[in-house]
Amino acid sequence: MVMAMASFENGISSYVKATATVDVYFPVDERGNSHITCRHCYYYRDASHRCGLNYEICSFPDKYVGDNCPLEPDTDENGEIINSNNN
Repeated sequence: MVMAMASFENGISSYVKATATVDVYFPVDERGNSHITCRHCYYYRDASHRCGLNYEICSFPDKYVGDNCPLEPDTDENGEIINSNNN
């Protein structure tokens, strides 16, 4: 597909939506307890205490995942979180 280079001298008429899917693996201890917190997320930005996906400030990154976290843990038919070693 060959696309012409865009020209914005007269403004922008619309936008094209693009979507990304990311996988994040949170650690699970030997007892099977998962640690789903911002601090354990690959996209957490420690220097700014912000999420790298939505740029929200993470108030307690060692204890919680923020209310606006875009990640949804994989769950089984009973709603239980699926660990990568027991799927």
